[in-house]
This record gives sequence, C-alpha cells and structure tokens, in this order.
Amino acid sequence: MAATASSLSHLLVAPKARPKTHPNPSHLHSHRITNPLPCRGRRSSLGVSAAASDLLSSAPSLKSRLAAGDTLYGLFLLSFSPTLAELAALAGYDYVVVDMEHGPGGIPEALACLRALDAARTPAVLRLPETSAVWAKKALDLGPAGLMLPAIESPAAAAEAVSHCRYPPRGVRGAAHPIIRASAYGFDDSYLSRCEDDTLVICQVETATGIAEIDAIAAVDGVDVVQMGPLDLSASMGYLWDPGNRKVRAVLREAERKVLEARKKVAAASDGNAAYLGGFAMQNDPPEQLKLRGYHMVAGAVDFAMFQKAALNDVKRFQEAVMEIGEEGDDEEEGKDEKENDGYWTNSVMNSNLACSSRISSCSDFTSGHSWRPIEAMKLHRMRAVSSIRISCAATKPAKTPAEEEWKVKRQLLAEKRVRSVDVKEALRLQKENNFVILDVRPEAEFKEAHPPGAINVQIYRLIKEWTAWDIARRAAFAFFGIFAGTEENPEFIQSVDAKVGKNAKIIVACSTGGTLKPTQNFPDGKQSRSLIAAYLLVLNGYSNVYHLEGGLYAWFKEGLPAVEGEE
Repeated sequence: MAATASSLSHLLVAPKARPKTHPNPSHLHSHRITNPLPCRGRRSSLGVSAAASDLLSSAPSLKSRLAAGDTLYGLFLLSFSPTLAELAALAGYDYVVVDMEHGPGGIPEALACLRALDAARTPAVLRLPETSAVWAKKALDLGPAGLMLPAIESPAAAAEAVSHCRYPPRGVRGAAHPIIRASAYGFDDSYLSRCEDDTLVICQVETATGIAEIDAIAAVDGVDVVQMGPLDLSASMGYLWDPGNRKVRAVLREAERKVLEARKKVAAASDGNAAYLGGFAMQNDPPEQLKLRGYHMVAGAVDFAMFQKAALNDVKRFQEAVMEIGEEGDDEEEGKDEKENDGYWTNSVMNSNLACSSRISSCSDFTSGHSWRPIEAMKLHRMRAVSSIRISCAATKPAKTPAEEEWKVKRQLLAEKRVRSVDVKEALRLQKENNFVILDVRPEAEFKEAHPPGAINVQIYRLIKEWTAWDIARRAAFAFFGIFAGTEENPEFIQSVDAKVGKNAKIIVACSTGGTLKPTQNFPDGKQSRSLIAAYLLVLNGYSNVYHLEGGLYAWFKEGLPAVEGEE
C-alpha cells in the first residue's frame, strides 16, 4: 500500500517532462516531505530531504516560456472545482486562469484549485474581481504563477496595478512572507529574491478608452502581458450583442498591431519594456486565428462552456435515440404485450404528436418543446401497468437539417461529387481566367470588413431574428463565457445563391479558415468548416461546378492578394 501511494504521488507532482524514476518507490515514501508545495527553484535552511527536492523539482515559469518564444494555451476555470482544475492540467493546458472576477468563488475556493494545479505541475493565474491592493495582496500570498488585473485604462492605472504586486520600496504589497503559502510557509528562503521576477502581471485592456492608450500601457515597467477583452470592448463601443461587429474587430486589430510592433522594436533595441499579447478566443475569432496573428497567450476555453456543450450534445443524442424500457419474462407473453403496447404507444404518438400518453405527461424542454418523463414511465413499470414500453424520442424532435448532417456523410458526398480544394493563388487565377465566382459564406459584417474583389456574399449562418425572452437570456449567458451564440442556420441560403448566380455557375466557396478535405494527423477525416458545409448544400441542391477554398480567406489576406476593404 505504501509503495502504491508513493508511486501515485510521484505521478501527480511530476513535471510535464518525463519524470525521474527510483528503483524502489517505497524509498520515497520513507522520507517525510516537509514542504507540501511544488517549489520553483527554492532552497530552504530547514532541510528538505533529497527525495522531496527531487519530487518537487522546478517547472518552467510562464515568464521563462514566453521569453523562450512559446505560445501558451490556457483555460478559464469558473467552476472553482479542484477536480476540473486537475483534469485540465493533466489534459495539457499550459496554464489555467482561476476566475474570481466572474466565477462564484473567492480566496478559499481559489486556494483549493491552486493546490490541485500545483500537484499536476500546471501554472495557475488568478483573475481578480477588481484591481486593488487588498485583492492583489491576498491573491499573491497564495502563490499563483500570475495575476490578471481587470479594466486597466491608462498607463497610470497600469503602474498602480504593478505596484500592488511589488514589495516596498518599489510597490505597496503588504509583507507577510515568512508565513504565507507563496513562500511555502517560510520554508522557501529564496522567495523574496525571485517572487517579482517569477510572477506574471497581466493587465486586461477591455474598453475603448484603454485601447486608445494600449501602446503606452504595454510600455509600463512591470506589465508582462496585455490581455485583450473583446466582450467588454464591444460593450463599451455600443455593440454588446455583436462582439463580432467589423468596427470592434477593426479596433482590436489595430490594438494588436500596436502591441506586437512595440514588442519587436523593444526586442531589437534591447531597451525598455514591451508586453506580450494575450487574448480570449471567441466564436467569431477562434484560438487558432489568435495564434496565427501573433498572440503569445491564448485563452481558448471555459470549463462551464465546455461542459454545457458536452451536456447539450449528450441530451440531444439521448432524445433522438430509440429506447426500450421493460423487464425480462416469458418470451411469448413478452412478445404479446410488446405488440399490444407498440400499438398503444404508436397511436398515442400519432394522435397527440407527443411520445407519451395521459399517464406519462410530457414536459417542455428548451431544445424541441417536447420531451417525456422517464421517472413516470418507471413508476408505471413498477405498478405493472405495462411490461414493455418502446418510446421513440426522435418522433417528437425535428429532423436534422442537411447542414447538421454528420461530417462523414458530408465528406463522402463531396468526394462523390468531385468537389475540389484549391489554394488561394489558384482561386484567383480561376476567378480571372475561367469566370469562377467566389462565394463568401461568412457573416455580412466580416464580408464588409474585407473580401476578394468580385466576391458575392451569402451567409451560411445569420444572426438570430427572433427576440423572445429566451433568446435574450441565452445571448446574455453565452456572451458571459465568450460564446456569442447569436447565429442560426440561414434557411434561405440556397434560394439566395440561386438568385445571385444560378445552378450553372462555377463557384469557389470560401469562409474564414476553410477547413480541409485532406486527412491530417489531428483530423484523419479532414475538418469541417462553414465553406465545406455550404459546398455540401450546393451539390445536394444540383450545383455541379463547386470548388472549395483551402486555407480560407485568412490565407487569401495573408498572401496579400487583392481585397476590397471597409465597405459600409
């Protein structure tokens, strides 16, 4: 038992690199580990054992990884669940942001998450509820790898935020280093000499006022990362419901350019401070795009949002399945009862359009408007009211639209119809020499921001047109997590394409990133995209000359090919 526990402990606290092994795991267990924290190069006069020092070996800091040129990918933890924190760490995220600004937890809950992340050798960043000396002091005393400070709008505010993270005389942080967790409760003699160098200070710039001064904020000594805040920025510009608005996107791009250019200049001159660029991925601006644009830190996921998506998909699969509830018994009798009950339930479904009778009442759900109550069914089962019930939930749900069909089905048809992928330069040649039309299926706002000359725009997805109380609540909830679920499939897509080009047109379908039909290491069946969904719908509806733009319009603009910009 001792050897097993010791081995498990070794796995939990080992660095992400291959851990050192010991010939006798119980040897580790025999040493009392006097320092419970993973240390970052600490030395103690109190005598930590050699085995403990080996187990608690240093993991690279976020600052050192950024300096080495790494692009870091992180997750936002709003649930304050230590289990999810540990899971995220073991999954391979470079860092996890424990969010005290929008999450329900405070310092005690954050501490539990930090312990889980430290054990799995993953740096934790604490996002504060507000930028204040008190919150910074309490957070730093826990020993995170970094702090994220919200709503920085000026160089003066940035300098004040940095001062909260430094001890006097350079700052105002209260001193309790001999007893706090950050110094391993006094076991780490090196804490004072390295804490300011190790701690990553991230200033969030998330308003139009702050964006106007972003280059000056990035130049403030002690500001390590400037974190863009697209949702709050869109709200400050009057586009709360439309964070993908082209005006918001234009402001973000300009701010990105300023930060990245400033960093290049400082790196070349080896003088002054220039912050790294950090950002939040959005539905209209996925993490891969941020990485390609030069971001150094990308927060691409939120635990609540990931669970919500997985839960919705799980419920959807269950509701669309055909289920059988019954009990084992005499085969002949069971067959007879099943036949009778099949007829009963089939009639009930046909007469009431619900998959339940008056004995099993239906209840509304937010997906289909109809559902059923399995608890009621089980009650009837226990009362011997029925011995076998076959319920087809698919009968109460709308059928899939063609755009919602599984990717493998779409890919097979695209291959059968010989839909070909072309790169951007070939697409330009085909447009000029062979009268191909570039069909841009991005949202209208993105099309107006920039598009190839002569391209036509028909959105494959459009903004939701209904404004019920549910739609409003859903938008507010999703926007909170950086997921703007304000779009729906455009039911008029084919009709609009018919009206603009006609069935005989030669079409190259384009979206932002393009997806791919080619197998890759990460996507053995290729990767779906808006343009491939559109191509599938076109060939399904009789279009025979359909090509797909490989790499999407991002590749088009990156190559510097002709573009029309800023249409109103």
